[in-house]
Amino acid sequence: MCGICGQLQWGKPSQIDLSLLEKMNRSMVHRGPDEEGYFTQSFLTSHAENTGSIGLAMRRLSIIDLSTGKQPIENETGDVVVVYNGETYNFRELREELNAKGHIFKTHSDTEVLVHGYEEWGDQVAEKLNGMFAFAIWDKRCHRLVVGRDRMGIKPLYYAHLKNKLVFGSEIKALLPDGEVSREIDPFAIDDYLSLRYIPMPRSIYKSIRKLEPGSLLIWEKGAVQIKRYWSYEPPEERDRGLSYYLEKLDALLDDAVERQMVSDVPLGTFLSGGMDSPTISYYAKKHKPDLLTFNIYFSEKSFSEREEAKGVAEFLGTNHVEREVTPNIIETIPKLVNIFDEPFGDDSMIPTFFLTKMARERMTVALSGDGGDELLGGYPTYIADRLAMIYRKLPHFVTGGMIEPLVDHLPVSFDRISLDYKAKAFVSAARRIPPLAHFGWTEVFKLEIKKQLYSENFWNQVGARPLAESFVNAYNEAGSRKGLERFLYVDQKTHLIDEFLVKVDRLSMAHSLEVRPPFLDHRLVEFSAQIPMKYKIKGWTTKYLLRHLMKGRLPAYITQGAKKGFAPPMAKWLAADLLEYARHKFSPNRLRDIPYLNPAFPLVLLEQHVSRQTNLARRLWTLLMFVEWYDRNVLGRD
Repeated sequence: MCGICGQLQWGKPSQIDLSLLEKMNRSMVHRGPDEEGYFTQSFLTSHAENTGSIGLAMRRLSIIDLSTGKQPIENETGDVVVVYNGETYNFRELREELNAKGHIFKTHSDTEVLVHGYEEWGDQVAEKLNGMFAFAIWDKRCHRLVVGRDRMGIKPLYYAHLKNKLVFGSEIKALLPDGEVSREIDPFAIDDYLSLRYIPMPRSIYKSIRKLEPGSLLIWEKGAVQIKRYWSYEPPEERDRGLSYYLEKLDALLDDAVERQMVSDVPLGTFLSGGMDSPTISYYAKKHKPDLLTFNIYFSEKSFSEREEAKGVAEFLGTNHVEREVTPNIIETIPKLVNIFDEPFGDDSMIPTFFLTKMARERMTVALSGDGGDELLGGYPTYIADRLAMIYRKLPHFVTGGMIEPLVDHLPVSFDRISLDYKAKAFVSAARRIPPLAHFGWTEVFKLEIKKQLYSENFWNQVGARPLAESFVNAYNEAGSRKGLERFLYVDQKTHLIDEFLVKVDRLSMAHSLEVRPPFLDHRLVEFSAQIPMKYKIKGWTTKYLLRHLMKGRLPAYITQGAKKGFAPPMAKWLAADLLEYARHKFSPNRLRDIPYLNPAFPLVLLEQHVSRQTNLARRLWTLLMFVEWYDRNVLGRD
């Protein structure tokens, strides 16, 4: 596990500024505190577009082949060089195949498979890899650069394509030391963020910096940059193979994915919550590691704690369980979170994830997580809401507008996790919309009518007429022949999963030099899950039916029959107490006048509505607070 970065400039004889490359690389020391490595080359040909220089760099967190896995790694003749972030779980099989073809290996690391694999298969090497990764391969023979990202986007890759220059890295902070990378803000990225609490690919907060999309290669050759997708997965087949087939196949794939991802030369364990996904991963991991470590954190507020559920699973499975209550100094933690993410990020589950990864790193270097299970197997209650919305839209207006909605408006406000009033209000607000906007509406933060009050006049004129939910609509249209709820699972896989949940886990785990592996996102499991008929994913009003059926008897009944809770802090209570004065300070109109995108008077109005319990505005307030904090520190240079 590493961080990588690099620069390529062309069109004139030049040399890479090694001190700049070192500065880029050392900005990511947290991603790889064990080693650093560099490669530079100037190249001169008779063709101007193929003349220039390249520099590659990496930070290494040693996981496999601790003694000889140092990067960059070259092939036998030194013609191909690679820097690599991630893990290739099938590297031993690929190594044997390449050995049989005559390739000679100098190390036992998974990284070396890349250089020999590129020699043998060219760009198709990415299709051979089972893993999570971002890589850069430089072919000295033809002065060609191939940058790739894993199929599901578990590992990040940012790039800036400038005039006669390409800059890339595992995090935004690795690109910013280069003065040619503009820090001009993308106003549409701000608008996206305030809708979603994250910035969807390919945008970043900066106009000049883009995110390489999952399952894609960025190829530079002869002065031209091309982006090529190398992987996608097919919609469900028409044939229903029967419940037993899907149970057996899911069982085999989960067992194999977990076993593969437990390959490590350093201590390894699993995260453990009170839901379905991480207990499932822990069940399979325990089969292969009898002394398995499991980790859970919890809050003292009962509705936000999964302590008892997780502890019960650990006792049921017989794991070595470590738990800790979180009592964070949240005001002290906020600047750390802003620095970790580089751009505005407002998923408040970043707080428990921050402390979970920090705690886990005290005992291990690799953790398995349950990320991806909900999106693949139908675990979110929003899928039930999608189904109910189809019925709701058929009801006469005198029932919806005259009876249901006034009743919902008068429900008492609760600050508990996923309370009745929160669910009911979110449902009626979104259910009126047609797909995919209704699905987008379940999690939308600032709706259009609120944005009109939140935005400054100039910013509203700039972005207010923009179509809503661009990333959702694009994914919905890309879903092809998928129908009904299957389209919404695909949308979530291509939006929230990649741009919110995987970003959150990667940044927070890497901030603590912890590698997190999500077995549910083994690409074979993703492809198989896409073929499972929807009736086995959501049966009636039961979410994740197939997985619950598979794990019956393997996990406690309260897990296999329980409702999804989510991993969230008591943010509503914090904003009305511990964070109140801090938020009032940050939302002071005098301070907000320096942020040209906002109406300086409105955030304080929202805060006071929340404090007086007129409505629970925790999601909006935290999202806005993280934007203001990011802007203060990264644009205005103030605390």
